[in-house]
Amino acid sequence: MPYRGVLPAARLKRVLEYIDANLGKNISLSELASVVNMSLYHFAVLFRQSTGVSPHRYVLHQRVERAKGLLRDPKLSVLDVSINVGFGHSNNFARAFRRVIGVSPTQFRRDRL
Repeated sequence: MPYRGVLPAARLKRVLEYIDANLGKNISLSELASVVNMSLYHFAVLFRQSTGVSPHRYVLHQRVERAKGLLRDPKLSVLDVSINVGFGHSNNFARAFRRVIGVSPTQFRRDRL
């Protein structure tokens, strides 16, 4: 039987703050579940019901949002931005950025500067 409910507000706030503070590193589902003392499955289901997206997709979107701000700084290269927001490879960053925003990081930067 599927869970019906959401993460309590305090736990949701704690995990969202944790994600925000750790975007530059690899964040695992088990790490997020342990932040709120829950099983992996229970956490993933309640997180999705609370936010409307899976934990992975939420982290990905947060990384892209932070990258958008960093790309406005011409002193930072696209590679620097990708590393800063937690992507191990610039190709993965470019692919994820294009999927979420609709343009490459380079094109985004060109259009914004």
